[in-house]
Amino acid sequence: MKILYENYLISPINIKNMENFEKKGVIFFHPDFLLADAFYSSSEGGRMALITERLNLDGLWGEQIVEADMAPLKRIKDIHDENFLTELHKKITHGAEKIEENTPVMEKSFEIARRAAGGLLDAIDLIMKGEVSSAFCLSATPGHFAGVSLAKGGSLVNYSAIGAHFLTKKYCLQKVAIIDLDASHFSGTQEIFWKRKDVLTISLHEYPAYPGSGHYSETGDSPARGLTVNVPIPSGYGDREYLSCIREIITPMVKQFEPQFIILSLGTNVLAGDPSYHLLVSEAGLLAMVGEIRNLARAVCKGKMVSVLEGGSSGKLMSSALSKVALFLLNNLTAPTDKEEKREIISFADWYSYSKVLKNHFRKFWRI
Repeated sequence: MKILYENYLISPINIKNMENFEKKGVIFFHPDFLLADAFYSSSEGGRMALITERLNLDGLWGEQIVEADMAPLKRIKDIHDENFLTELHKKITHGAEKIEENTPVMEKSFEIARRAAGGLLDAIDLIMKGEVSSAFCLSATPGHFAGVSLAKGGSLVNYSAIGAHFLTKKYCLQKVAIIDLDASHFSGTQEIFWKRKDVLTISLHEYPAYPGSGHYSETGDSPARGLTVNVPIPSGYGDREYLSCIREIITPMVKQFEPQFIILSLGTNVLAGDPSYHLLVSEAGLLAMVGEIRNLARAVCKGKMVSVLEGGSSGKLMSSALSKVALFLLNNLTAPTDKEEKREIISFADWYSYSKVLKNHFRKFWRI
């Protein structure tokens, strides 16, 4: 299928025609994602239009682009309440303009969300079958706010949750980890796996901030106490704090849990300059964070990892960072050395004291 978009050709490969496909990695996308730019745009342009344009300029718009199919409703119902989905679909297809204040919708919004979830499921299939080494799944809207019976913050269905459950059912994996590096707390993901001991959920996020949850005391409930991990990052912190947190807290946890697959949820709203949050991660810092998680996947689950896009303010900052992340993941590159001056507005000494509080808390459940 070939779809003309602006001045260049988008030619996503259909998943059914990949028998002889040999690439290091793939990007999942569907042209319908561009429709949501009506809601997610800035003076610089629409979210997905800017991302696809930048990927094209950086040479990533060719055979590495795979068309996302819609996720089967059965897979979505495995996570979300059936009555909730029925009512949600009815509202969207009967003219609703919003599900709630931060969730604008159009007639095809539910289909677009299903395609983002479907791209993740297809990516998991390719990785589990050994047909590709890595995959990056684009989405028109975030998914991690969506709970069992709740659409919120632009999220209609929870992509990462659907993917994690899919791995435990189709592939009978006993342990899956979701690591969310978006600046906002993954409130829906937390709710879904609050009592499940087969999925380790980890969120590093700005706190306090939208949606208001995510204190480190939120740890899950029996029989999965300790398997919900929240690392609240105060405003004004950046690369050094994130990397020390991943190395000193997250890595030991994941190695002890020993997941058989890792789902990495990414958001560019952690970047300095994103207007929606107040963190100061650099582009090189984000690449280093992704590199740490990729190395962790290689150490614990033979590199089985898929990445999915969550949040970020539309603009060239977002598109540039995502293109570099895609290049890094798909082409198996080494993370660059970051020589930029750190811009944290809170001293690292203060972080050191705070990290001791976090570690003492998590030692109730993990050897850190």
